[in-house]
Amino acid sequence: MIILAISDLHYSNLSRNQMQKHNPYGALSATLLKKTVDRLLYMNKKPDLIIITGDLLQGDKSPNAKLDLITLKGVLTRTAIPYLTLPGNHDTDVDTFNQIMGTRPGLHKYGEYGFIVYNDIFEEYPEYDTCQRTKNSIDETAQILKDNPELLLIALQHAPIYPSIDSEYPYNLSNANQVIDSYADSNIILSLSGHFHEGIAPKKHRGVIYHTIPALSKAPFPLSLIELDGNNITIKNLSLKMEESFITDVHCHTEHAYCGSTTDTAQCIALSQALGVSKLCITEHSFQLYFPKKTAMSFIWQSHPEMVEQAWRTPECSRMKNYHDFVSGFRSDYVKAGLEVDLYNNGQLLISPEDMEFGWDVIVGAVHFIEGFKREKINQSDAEKLFLRDVEHLLINGVHVLAHPFRFFGRNQLETPKHLFQPVAEMLAHYHVAAEINYHTHFPEVDFVKICVENRVKLALGSDTHELGEAGEFWPHINLMKRSGIQQEEMKSLIFQI
Repeated sequence: MIILAISDLHYSNLSRNQMQKHNPYGALSATLLKKTVDRLLYMNKKPDLIIITGDLLQGDKSPNAKLDLITLKGVLTRTAIPYLTLPGNHDTDVDTFNQIMGTRPGLHKYGEYGFIVYNDIFEEYPEYDTCQRTKNSIDETAQILKDNPELLLIALQHAPIYPSIDSEYPYNLSNANQVIDSYADSNIILSLSGHFHEGIAPKKHRGVIYHTIPALSKAPFPLSLIELDGNNITIKNLSLKMEESFITDVHCHTEHAYCGSTTDTAQCIALSQALGVSKLCITEHSFQLYFPKKTAMSFIWQSHPEMVEQAWRTPECSRMKNYHDFVSGFRSDYVKAGLEVDLYNNGQLLISPEDMEFGWDVIVGAVHFIEGFKREKINQSDAEKLFLRDVEHLLINGVHVLAHPFRFFGRNQLETPKHLFQPVAEMLAHYHVAAEINYHTHFPEVDFVKICVENRVKLALGSDTHELGEAGEFWPHINLMKRSGIQQEEMKSLIFQI
């Protein structure tokens, strides 16, 4: 059984209050929660259960707190993974919390394991300072063992039980020793807590493993990966923040993208900074800026140059200037401005001479759709010829990065032509254009990365953010480079920088 265990999100959006100044990342926690699941999926570790040990919210006294709780529940239910949540001292009242989140206190069975959820923080926690487990709850632990002798039992609570934390603030349960006795007598194999933001590494005491999960809302944004195999328990703390300090994101979309879902530039910037991205380029589709949505997404403009010329003659009807004005307002050493550009009219770059004068930091060339390509009428060989033609046209036109190489084939139910890896890499090297590593609806190929390195082609890292969960996520990119045989000390010199 694989468990994703997190704690202390301290999420505050609609319930934002003065306490948030002590936890500036709380506004990002809903996205960080989604990212924890995505990270494990990238690692091929799909969780069987998600556990959150309290303090989901920061806005405990706000009338909007339950709305923020609904946001978090939406993130959890969208994963379709079972979850257990329990209230912490910063959450809304216990009845409202349990009603919205749907986790009742007591025993929850998953296979051979029984998870006991304790709500003791609200039983004896009048001032959010001291917490005591009631005698009834302690007695219940023994009764659960008696009624379910076949289960391996795991205890979940907000306040840590063991070890004792040396602090003026009383993190531990005030009657922790009684609880320790009850756990030892009831054959509890694992106890999971939160509340103490630094977390405490797993410690075994009287046959029970105690683990205090660090706060997701604090850098480096940790999560615990717990793997259970009978009585065997493996716990690893992972971090969402990247250790590498040289990551440049060349490809992040904005509110201006028709194909975006939850893109929010301000949050993309905040997430990228928090997760260790050294530089972020806001890079929008030129075809979506020039044309209304229906026309843009039809790609009919590719073979109708008069439509393009009309858009350029009437700039007030396009959104290109609006987009440029938008990004120019916060362009900086950290945030750069760019475009993702397609071809039209048999190989011309879709950007007007006037708009090219804006001085973009990066132009990313993309093959989303090929003029003259009809899936039902063109075979694999002809598609490959058209693809090579368009790639060369992009490179000749002076783009800096080739976006998501070879994604075109998978999206059109064609085989990825591995025999083209070498000629494409040679073209990239000849025109001094970087190859993008991009995981948006695509899994890049290790062999192509290897061939690019052999041909001294720079590797551009792109989140291709269309929804907030993708912003600042570069674990798979770095992992692909490692799988390609690239050593850590080589990476910085191989990555394309703006």
